[in-house]
Amino acid sequence: MDLALAQTILSSRTADAYQDAQVSMLRKTMDTQKEAAGRLIDGMSATMPLATEGSLGRNINTYA
Repeated sequence: MDLALAQTILSSRTADAYQDAQVSMLRKTMDTQKEAAGRLIDGMSATMPLATEGSLGRNINTYA
């Protein structure tokens, strides 16, 4: 009976450790994606000026 209890506790701790590692990797991955998306957006706004002539790209429909 005591051996089964010890195995259950050990399995639970091992599962908790794996879950903690997975959550840590998920957070790192999400932080990396956040930084990459920010760089992409910053790069787009720097290279795409607003239109100054013509009928497209100068008006914003605020009622849509």
